Amino acid sequence: MKYSIPEINIDLKSIKKNYTFINKFCGKSEVASSVKASSYGLGGQKKIIQSLISAGCKNFFVAQLSEGIILRRLFKNIRINVLNGVLKNEEKVFIKYKLTPVINDYSQFIRWADYLKNKKKERLIIHFDTGMCRLGFQENDTKKLYKKINIIKKFNYVLIMSHLASSSNKNDKYNIIQLNRFKKIKQLFSGFKYSLSASGGIFLGKKYHFDMVRPGINLYGGCQHFHNKIKNVVSVRCPIIAINQLYKGETCGYNRTFRAKKNMYTATIPMGYADGFGLRLSNKGFVFYGNTKLNMLGRISMDLIIIDITKVKSKIKLGDFVELYNKKFTIDKFADLTGTIPYRVITGISDRFSKRYL
Repeated sequence: MKYSIPEINIDLKSIKKNYTFINKFCGKSEVASSVKASSYGLGGQKKIIQSLISAGCKNFFVAQLSEGIILRRLFKNIRINVLNGVLKNEEKVFIKYKLTPVINDYSQFIRWADYLKNKKKERLIIHFDTGMCRLGFQENDTKKLYKKINIIKKFNYVLIMSHLASSSNKNDKYNIIQLNRFKKIKQLFSGFKYSLSASGGIFLGKKYHFDMVRPGINLYGGCQHFHNKIKNVVSVRCPIIAINQLYKGETCGYNRTFRAKKNMYTATIPMGYADGFGLRLSNKGFVFYGNTKLNMLGRISMDLIIIDITKVKSKIKLGDFVELYNKKFTIDKFADLTGTIPYRVITGISDRFSKRYL
């Protein structure tokens, strides 16, 4: 232990295995990778994306223009697509860094097409709203856009895409409703490439794959209920920085929400709600010391958590690490424990953690 700070371990081999599995599962459909929000909070863009490139990925999606610029400075020959589109006066930046905006409405399309009027027209991605009501062309704009079909056909590559709202629930009938809406758009804008599914939609079946899928959370080991071959990627561990004795009847933590029913030993670890480990873990969460589960005591503090080490007092010592989630207790299970989703678990981890890429 070099410093008394928490660690997040990222298994690059498992990221590569997850991509390879999805690629095989999807057959002829291209598998692009969603690496937005700094690879869902895991950082290390160069190492993570290099792992995905080595697995065969050539197409990457980010949310914001700034994320695209960072990637382009790291990688010269990958395709980078910006989901939030191109706003006014950003056109020059997209061209400079060879980024492809996802066109989300009619005004964006007109501006982008006009800007490229006398330039080479390489790639065009158009997003249609099939029921998410977040981004994408809605019905009225879709009709207007179709009148510009001759402009669209001038591009060397055109991808028509949408996004599923309820793909995490395979039994939700809204998936079929969106699929059918997307098929109608495909019929209207025929002869191009098509993409509907991100992580959840991939495992709804082949009819949701089209020409491209865009996995995100599955690459990083989340939502393993989609398929049991998704490998865990992330583990978090934290060092013991204090060991104390708590006597029967004494309390610990803010507002004294835990009272000892017997004499016990406690340890303190340097992490808390400022690091993404929220108050819902108070008197409810636990950590692992080897295979032994140790309960969290009292209210979670901003920077500190108290744990019960009575069961392992004879073995545990200052500087030893305990784990919050790992291959056995995955980020999915941790999300269930804290009443959130695995996306929030890994994107919410603070920058105070030391990140190790294995």
